[in-house]
Order: sequence, then C-alpha cells, then structure tokens
Amino acid sequence: MNIKELKDVALELMDALKAKGLGEVELEMDDVKIKIKSAPPAPVVPVAAAPVAAAAAPAAAPAAAQDEAAAAPAEELPAGTEVKSPLVGTFYSSPSPDAPPFVLVGQKVKEGDTLFIIEAMKTMNEVKSPCDGTVSRILAQPGDMVEYNQTVAIIL
Repeated sequence: MNIKELKDVALELMDALKAKGLGEVELEMDDVKIKIKSAPPAPVVPVAAAPVAAAAAPAAAPAAAQDEAAAAPAEELPAGTEVKSPLVGTFYSSPSPDAPPFVLVGQKVKEGDTLFIIEAMKTMNEVKSPCDGTVSRILAQPGDMVEYNQTVAIIL
C-alpha cells in the first residue's frame, strides 16, 4: 500500500469517526496498522473578552462555555469561499517564524497562491487558494491546532 492510499484510508476513517461519533477506530491490513483517536474539540475562547481572572475559574467553566458554543448557531462567517484544513495539524501563517505571513486579511489572492501551511507528522503541507479574491478572515493563529475540514480562512 503506497502513501497516497494510506492517506486516503486515514481520511475516510476520520470521516467515519466523526460521522458515527466514535472515540477510536483501528484498522489492520497486512503489514499496515492505522489507529485514529478522537479528541474533544478545545473550546474557543476570545482573547480580548476573557479577563486574566477567568483562567483561575473552576474546571466546569470551560465545559459550560463549550455547551453554550454548541447550542449557539454556527458562528456567522461572512459570505465567501471557505478555505478548510485538508488534515489535522498545526497551522502556520508563514514559512518560518521570522518570515512575513503568506497572506494578510484584506490582501488580494489568485487561485493557487499559498495561503498557509498545515504541519502534520513533521511534514509541511501548503494550502493553496481555491479561487481569486480578497482574504476576508483568517480564523487561526500561528501554532494553533486545526482539525480536518475546519474552516481556516475566508476569501471573498
């Protein structure tokens, strides 16, 4: 089994894991073993709205925030093309820590321009723009963990 086939199988297993609400999926074929575990998504806390004292809040507070986020309708994202993460990994907006970001909010991009990088298993995966337009929002910060199919940017 080549690496592309392994990647396709892993992506299908991740989709099945999410669709069925399972905590873990394991597949063993010949000399290949794939095991995928689901982790609960981390609650999204706005930085400006959270005072420093909130960090000392009891453990029940993040669970309550997560329940509120789940009960609220999907975050109102501006109309446009959503650029989603093709895999689970770490988001980087630039090729290196001291380099400028690939794109900034308000910047015009052309189809095929590199928007950001997702690092997975020590491999840097460039994510390209699916269309021409203007970057309206970037929904991740450098170093953030992103999930498969998570919206990371919006292009108008």
